[in-house]
This record gives sequence, C-alpha cells and structure tokens, in this order.
Amino acid sequence: MVTPCRGSSGAAREIGTLCGEAMAYVPTVRGRRLAHEIRRIREAAGLSGEQAARLAGWDQSKISRMENARMRITSGEVMELCEIYTVTAEERTELVRLAREARRQGWWHPYRAVLKTGFTQFLGFEAEAATYRGYDAQVIPGLFQTGDYARAVLLGSRQVSSEEADRAVRVRLGRQARLTAGTSPLNVWQIVEEAALRRVVGGPAIMRAQLRRLLELGELANVSLQVLPFSAGVHAAIDGSFVLLTFDGYPDVLYLEHLMGCVYLEEPEETRRATLVFDHLRASALNTGDSANLIRDMTDSLV
Repeated sequence: MVTPCRGSSGAAREIGTLCGEAMAYVPTVRGRRLAHEIRRIREAAGLSGEQAARLAGWDQSKISRMENARMRITSGEVMELCEIYTVTAEERTELVRLAREARRQGWWHPYRAVLKTGFTQFLGFEAEAATYRGYDAQVIPGLFQTGDYARAVLLGSRQVSSEEADRAVRVRLGRQARLTAGTSPLNVWQIVEEAALRRVVGGPAIMRAQLRRLLELGELANVSLQVLPFSAGVHAAIDGSFVLLTFDGYPDVLYLEHLMGCVYLEEPEETRRATLVFDHLRASALNTGDSANLIRDMTDSLV
C-alpha cells in the first residue's frame, strides 16, 4: 500500500506526490511549475475550471489534475489550452518548452529498483535546485561520498546484493556532477556532525580517502562545509538530518528521510522553520576553515 506523505502534524495531506514509488506520476519541479502556469493563464483569461473544461471538451477533473500536478501534460494539451486562453505566441512557446522538459526522464531512471522508496523524486528536485542546504548526523552525506565509502554504507546498512550496491553507488557518484557543472553548479552548504566523521566506515584506508575527498570538495567555490563538533552539545537539529532545496521560480522543498521512505514538505511555515534551524546550526558549527583543520587532523590520526 502506498502511504501519502505526512506533515509535522502526522495527518496525511496532499503535496503533489506520494513517498512511495507506486504512484503513476511523480512531477518534477518543471512539471509543478507548468501546472502553476496552466492555472495562472486560465485565471488571467477570466475562466473558471468548469468553463475551461467545457471549452476544451474535457472533464473538469482533468483541468483540476493538470493544475495540481496530478497528471502529465502533453505539449499538444498545452497548445490547446493556450488557444482557449488566447495567450501570446511567445508565452505559448515557453509553455510548450516547459511541457517537453517536464516529461524528460532523469539520468537516474534506470536505477530506480535499487534506490530507497521515494528517493527518485528527491533526485529530480536536486537536479533542478539552485541551492542545497543539508545537515547529516550519522554518515557523510551521499553528495560527498567516495565510491568505496558509499558501497560500505550500503552493504552495512541495507540488505542488498553486491551488484545492487554497485548500481546504487553509481547514482551517488552521478549526483556529484552538479557540484562541478560548468554553467550552473549546485550551491551547497553542508553541515556534518563530528560523529559522522569519526565513524570509521569500511576501514581506515577507505575512511582516509573519504575525508580527503571532503577536503577537496570543500575547496570548491560553490561548496561550504562545516563540522558540528561534540562540544556544541544539544542543538537545533537534534531530532535528525534534513535537506532544504531552493529553486529559481519554485517554492522551497524540505526533504526528510526515515527507515521506510521519505517525507517532502513545501508549506512556507515548514521551510521557514527549517531555514531557521539551519541558521542556528551554522552558528553552532565550526567555521569552514576550522572545520577543514579538524578533518585534516582526523585524517592524520587514522592508522
């Protein structure tokens, strides 16, 4: 059974997708943006959903599903709506382009079978995000992992075969391309608990290579890496890890992961609270220079 994503209150609520992979359509950010634009141009035309459906010869429920990102929208359907709503040729061209881009499958699509339930949607969000702010408490985050470290984590924490672990590792390494993309690299601010750095995963040699990789990535202009030391004590994110993604032209998305899947939250009060928590973490963590020095000390101490 597929369970709806749940908000902080625990009540099931609709945010455009489900955490499980059984849902027929999981919209990308572009798909959600297209849905928003479809509704905007209808309202600008002064038509109700019922009137628009009648003019298009569709059920009203189809207009509702389109505008709430509950179904794929073809470029042909976009052109038909643009004709009904009498939009400009320039706007129609942009909406058709958005519809075509929204239907493209991500590079990770062939690996869905080896990914955690609901994680493919996160990959879609991450691929289109402008900024990534993350806090991890238990392990070094996937966006920074070496192949050997990632494989050791997967084999040690999940009941997967060696072949499945190798395929999942390819996904983690593939994500890192956004960190060094020439035209639009992902801007990352990552905070990692000291415990995650001191936990030896895969043995000293693998851990040394992983810590060195952290230092290398931390030197990128678009990456800021801070360590939250044991001395910080109880802090604002003591309840667990999270990622907050921001986009150009789309609301923030807060991602939380748990044993059985994941939760996506988009309400402004939820993402504002996550922003506040992250700001508190930044203040409690070592600055980037001191964080790098601590990681170097840890690397040297591994034997």
